[in-house]
Amino acid sequence: MRKGDIAEKLNFLRGRYYGMKVFMNLIFAMSLVAAVLAGCGGEDQGRKYYTEVKSVDKLVLAQMTVTKMATVSDQSLDDAQGLKQTVAAIADAVKIGKRKAAYSYSTYLRAYMDMSDFSPSDIIVDDRNKVIILNLPEIKTEFAGRDLGIREEHYRVSGLRSDINADERAALKERMNETLKKEVKEDPEFRDKLEAQARGKAKDFFTSLLGKDGYTVTVNFRSPTL
Repeated sequence: MRKGDIAEKLNFLRGRYYGMKVFMNLIFAMSLVAAVLAGCGGEDQGRKYYTEVKSVDKLVLAQMTVTKMATVSDQSLDDAQGLKQTVAAIADAVKIGKRKAAYSYSTYLRAYMDMSDFSPSDIIVDDRNKVIILNLPEIKTEFAGRDLGIREEHYRVSGLRSDINADERAALKERMNETLKKEVKEDPEFRDKLEAQARGKAKDFFTSLLGKDGYTVTVNFRSPTL
């Protein structure tokens, strides 16, 4: 083979080699860009869903009515303590007529989540497998409806007995409110039932909110803080 032919052949092979190299580099670059875009897409989705969850702020999930009943009546001499109560009991005993009333007082115990401390690390979005893992704040409970008035269930004042006045009703309401809160605090059944109901509603709510784009949503709750 002549030297000219050999040189021409080498130039052809060299050009083909560089062409293949450029082509491979281009394929690699395109793959890298696709991977970066996919990652950015996952991050964008994560930010999007985080913003949606965070915007909920305070979410009231469940509520129950708690009722307390109490009566107003003359204190018997046997129950009187101290001179003042004894004198009042004797005076009531000699008066003509009856003085007795029953009242009920209701307030609301509700379960909620405070999303103010929900952070981006509490939501994991796996865009490739279409999975979202959500770690929600603990369920908390609080009383609401403190200003509800008391209801008169029974009222009987006869003879020379005085009517039950506003001060007596206000004092009775305060005692019922304090007693009711104490009973709820000491009996975990109230809160346990309400918190279980709240967890179920929270799972339904966030599964519906985040699962609309075809994601499988797993909802977890933080352990209560002591």
